[in-house]
Amino acid sequence: MESIQNCHVSMEESRRRLMPLVALLEDDEDDTVPQDYTDGRIAQEFLQCIEGVFGAVDVLMMRLADAGMISLDSNDAHNHDHQTNSNGEEESVYLLMASNCISKARDFIARHFLKLVEADSISLPSGPLDDNEVDAEEDIRIQPAMARLVELALRIVHIQSLVPASENSNHANYNDDDDDEEDVTCPTVLIEAYAQYQRRCLRARSKPAITFLAELRSVASSQKCFVSDILEEEHRRQQVESGLHDDDDDEHDNEGDDGGGTNTSRGQPHSQAVTVVLGEASSLIQPLAAWRDAIVPSSDRNDITNLLQQLCQESMNTLDIEAQTLAGTVGSWFGSDQRGISSLEQSPNVRSSQQAMDLASMESSLDEMAFLCQVLSRYCLFSQQTVVREGGSSSISDSTKLHNLLTEQSLHYSTLETRLAALQFNQAVSLASPQLIELGRPSLQVPSIVEDAHFVCVRAIERAAGTRSERAVWTVGHWVCEVWGVDESSDMGEEGVKGVYRALMQGVGCSGGASVERTEPDNTIASGSPAKVGNSFTAALLEAVDGDIDEDGLVGNNSAPTSGGILWDKISRGTKLTQESLQSKVDSELCALNGIYAAENACSALSGLFNELVEERLEGDAIAHGGNQKKASMLTFARDELASHSRAYHNLLQHRVRSLVSDLCGADDIFDTAGRLCLQNLRLFVENEVYNLNASSFRTMEGEDRLEAEMLGPIRRSQILDEIGKDKCDSVVVLQMVEAMSLKSAEIILKILFQGSKEFNEWGALLLGKQVRMLTNTYCGIVLGSDNSSKDSQSTMTPKSGSSTAAILKQFERINQAVSILQLEKPSDWLAFAYQVGDSDDTNLTTDEIRKVMELRVDFSADSIAKVCSKIK
Repeated sequence: MESIQNCHVSMEESRRRLMPLVALLEDDEDDTVPQDYTDGRIAQEFLQCIEGVFGAVDVLMMRLADAGMISLDSNDAHNHDHQTNSNGEEESVYLLMASNCISKARDFIARHFLKLVEADSISLPSGPLDDNEVDAEEDIRIQPAMARLVELALRIVHIQSLVPASENSNHANYNDDDDDEEDVTCPTVLIEAYAQYQRRCLRARSKPAITFLAELRSVASSQKCFVSDILEEEHRRQQVESGLHDDDDDEHDNEGDDGGGTNTSRGQPHSQAVTVVLGEASSLIQPLAAWRDAIVPSSDRNDITNLLQQLCQESMNTLDIEAQTLAGTVGSWFGSDQRGISSLEQSPNVRSSQQAMDLASMESSLDEMAFLCQVLSRYCLFSQQTVVREGGSSSISDSTKLHNLLTEQSLHYSTLETRLAALQFNQAVSLASPQLIELGRPSLQVPSIVEDAHFVCVRAIERAAGTRSERAVWTVGHWVCEVWGVDESSDMGEEGVKGVYRALMQGVGCSGGASVERTEPDNTIASGSPAKVGNSFTAALLEAVDGDIDEDGLVGNNSAPTSGGILWDKISRGTKLTQESLQSKVDSELCALNGIYAAENACSALSGLFNELVEERLEGDAIAHGGNQKKASMLTFARDELASHSRAYHNLLQHRVRSLVSDLCGADDIFDTAGRLCLQNLRLFVENEVYNLNASSFRTMEGEDRLEAEMLGPIRRSQILDEIGKDKCDSVVVLQMVEAMSLKSAEIILKILFQGSKEFNEWGALLLGKQVRMLTNTYCGIVLGSDNSSKDSQSTMTPKSGSSTAAILKQFERINQAVSILQLEKPSDWLAFAYQVGDSDDTNLTTDEIRKVMELRVDFSADSIAKVCSKIK
């Protein structure tokens, strides 16, 4: 009896404590209602009272179980009903009193719980009682209190089912839905009430962001403009206003810091609203999921653990459905509210007239769209992994609503991103000009189109990767591969915008004036065909040096016929030619070569960026889901394609450098012209040199002053080395130039030797060896000092750490072998001392070439030479 009395006393005390709070929640104007309560204090007061009542009931249940009147196991509760009938009349009366007491406690707890979850907040303008800043200052949490209250309500209902019920308390049956008064204690009612409470919390938390966006849309509708127009106008106004207060820097900085978050949210209201909705939904779902997973399920359908799991699951489902509905609604507004999206969706003819004005708006819209896709993707993954759905077509339909929106937005984004990138590339082409590579090196320039295109591509790839959509990434990757493709027949974009390769071949951005494409539309390079190496520029340069240009600046009629040089085919057609115009063309070509090398590096960097994305997919999503191998392979294709483009630009650089060296230093027909260029001078020097010497003449011929003046002087004074000395070329371009000059120098000497017109003795072989070493050292010195920004001679250049001359030395391997053969005492020594460089014929003399070299020695007999050559493998 004492336990029953304690239970009644606890209920009465709790009822009196909660009566003013219930009146407060019901907006009763009673003067006795305390007005200093907050949501958190009210929830705490309810929880303390209900905990007290539940504690009293729990003690009563323990007393009944100890007396053997009831079983705490729900499976045995039915058997105890029959056993109770056989007990004494006194025990039956006591059990009936306990049952009535527990029934009243159950009604008290259930009704007060429902009263609390259905009440409106007194601390917030609207919505249910929820965690807020006021209670956070006092370290009061409402959500855990509500979870504990619904748990106690379900537990007390479950306890009632363990006690034999009287006729007056038979409404404890879970499935009895006939009377509204009895429904309040039904578990399904309590679970539904808590789920709706969570739904109201989500809507209340999301309301400010959605309301702000709705107000913006209303203003935009009344002004007949886009939401983005209003935000951009506000941003411009803030910039103007902040510019008026630059004198007070500290105050201005503080104001900027305070308003930064607000400006950001106003700048992207759609993504802000969706982020708030899905973020708040996740914060409400996560504790419920942790609670659900921590509960060990029971085989008894009516066990309390199953009721609690049902509570968690239904609440999560309600939150998830509501979150997807709200986010889907806000997401559907995005496209129609953005001027940038509208501009990108227009036809090219309409868009071209206002693209410069709208590019910033397009960029901003796609930034927000990409972030929106990322938020949707992250929540879809969270929902898929956390919210377990079982059956029900409606729940499946609700769960795919946000996923369908994500798919639609991702596809839309992919299309718009490639359109924006094409527009930005078009603008980069129209504004292309030579730009500095490094500060402090004013002569070292590169076409801006390369850096701009690289920036556009990196920005597009990073933004696409931010969407967490594989389709978006490899769609953008396909566009990037096209814009960098070394393919003469490929065009870019809806307007036939050419890629980086075509822009470089046409000289776009290589000079301060108009591009080659505009001024010379019929140029060989403008057509996209690789230039043929010819002597047109060589002849024009010689005429400019010798003063063979007439008074009107026109090339004389004795100019060499046009054969399609690098950029010089117009020179021989009567184009006005001055030293300044020649210099301008040389500068333009050097800038283009720097651009080709920059394009090689850009493709390599972009390939590395895709490689990082491939590794991320393989380690993350592809492994987790096992279904992204195809998409990862698409990223791999983009990576490998860009790496292939990088190698193609490297080969293109070699081709263009060798063509330029032929024009400036001597073309391929150097054996048919009277040489006045540096390599032609080298050919004439070697042809006129005498190598059948005695000791006295050798000492005269080997003098370094003579070799410097007659052999190396023309090379040092050549225009191409003068341009290198003025720091107009990147170090890699310089290496390519010197490598090409080394190759041609070695070819010149070897060709003269193979002609068989020279005679050598041992002294002559030593002279040739010294000449080759001096030539090699000169070229290596140019490479080692190529990065010095000084315009002084090469002798003042400072070697750069990391520079390699291996490529230069490789070009002289064959000539070094020939020198070694000429320096032999007798032909048979070659069989003992012969050496090879690698396995390639490019760096080794053939047997026939060895025979020709040996025949140059006047003291080698034909029989001994033939005997040695027959033994060479």
